[in-house]
Amino acid sequence: MPLFNYKVRDKQGVLTTGRLEAADEGEVISNLDKRGYSVTEVTSEEGPGFSTAGIVERFKHFEKRDTIIFTRQLATLLRSGTALSPALTAVCDQTQNKRFRAVLDDVRQSVQEGKSLSEGMSKHPHVFPELFVSMVEVGEAGGMLDKVLERLAALGMQELDMNSRIKSALVYPIILVIATFAIVNFLVVGVLPKFVTVFRTSGAALPLPTQIIMGLSWILRRLWFPLAVAAGIALAAFRNYTKKERGKFKFHKWLLILPIFGPLYRKVQISRFARATSALISTGVPILQALSVVEKTITNVVVRKAIQDIRFAISEGHSLVEPFRASGLFSPMVIQMISTGEKTGKLDQMLAEIVSFYEPEIEYTVKNLTTLLEPLMLLAMGVMVGFIALSVLLPIFNLIRVFRG
Repeated sequence: MPLFNYKVRDKQGVLTTGRLEAADEGEVISNLDKRGYSVTEVTSEEGPGFSTAGIVERFKHFEKRDTIIFTRQLATLLRSGTALSPALTAVCDQTQNKRFRAVLDDVRQSVQEGKSLSEGMSKHPHVFPELFVSMVEVGEAGGMLDKVLERLAALGMQELDMNSRIKSALVYPIILVIATFAIVNFLVVGVLPKFVTVFRTSGAALPLPTQIIMGLSWILRRLWFPLAVAAGIALAAFRNYTKKERGKFKFHKWLLILPIFGPLYRKVQISRFARATSALISTGVPILQALSVVEKTITNVVVRKAIQDIRFAISEGHSLVEPFRASGLFSPMVIQMISTGEKTGKLDQMLAEIVSFYEPEIEYTVKNLTTLLEPLMLLAMGVMVGFIALSVLLPIFNLIRVFRG
C-alpha cells in the first residue's frame, strides 16, 4: 500500500505531522478522524506522476534485520534513561526504510495518544508478530521493557543468523541445479537439432542414445507450451490441495518424515519452538500463555497441533513430560531436559539448552548434506552431459564408416 504524509491538529490546536500506510487518502483521513485529529493536509509519499523511487519503495519488503536494529536501538535509548516517546521519535527519524518508518511513526502516534507500546505494535502484526508483542507487554507490566527489548533483539539475531547459515549452505547446490538445467537445455534444444537433418539424410542407423535424445529434443521444442501449462495446472492444484486443512496437514506430516531432509526439518521446528518458549517463560509469561503464543508462530501444522494438545493436557492438570512424550515429535533427550526443567523450576534454561544443542547440530547436518549433495550433483551433471555428447558422437562415427564404405 502507498504511503501518505499528513498534517493534523489535535484538540488543543497543536499541529502534528506524520506518515501512514493506507489504500487511499480517504482511509488516511478516516483513521486520523477516529483518533480525534482535525486533518489539514494529506499528500501521497510518491507524489504525482511516475517515480522510480516510489515504485521501488512500493515493492520493498519489511526485513527482519530492520526490526532487530529498531529493537536494539530502542532498548539502548530506554536503558540510558530516555522516555519512550522521544526514544521512538529518535529511532523513527533515522530509519532508512520508508515503509518501516511509517509503521514506527504510527506506533509513536499511538504511544503519544496514551496507548501502550504493545498496543501500538499489535496493529502491525506483519512487522511485530504476536510473540514480539506479548514479550513487550510483559516488559511494560514488569517495568523491564529495556531488558525485554534487548532479549528480543538477541533472539531475532540468533534466528536470523541460523536462517542465513542454512541459506548460505544451500546456495552452491541450487547454482549447480540451475547450471545443469541450463547446459542440458542448451545442448538438447540448441545444439542437437542442427545434427538431426544430417543424421536422417545419411541413411545410417541411429544408436539408441541418439534416438532418445532426439525424441526429448522434439518434445521440448514442439510441446514446451502444453508442458508449461500442465506444470502450471499441477502446481496450482498442489497449492490448492495444501491450502485445505486436510491436505496441508498431510503435506506437513510428510515433510517431517521425509528421508534425509525430514529429521533436519524437525530439528529446525523444535529449535524454533524451544527458543520462543524459553524467551517467553524467562520474561515471566505463564507456561499455558507461552504455549498459546508460540503455537501461532510455528509454521508446520503438525507441530502446531502437537503444541495445542500439549497445552490442553497441561490445562487439565497433566505434567509437562506426558503430553510431550505422547506427541511423538520430540526426542528422548528433549523430553528428559523438559522433565529436568519442570522438576527444578528452570524450564526456560532447559529449553535454552535444547536450542544450544540443536543449532550447531542443524548447521552440521546442513553442511554434511551439502557436502554429500555436491559430488552427487556434479556426477549427475557429468552423466547427463556425457550421455548427450555420446548421442551426438556415435552417429558421427557411423557416418564416417558410411563414407569410408
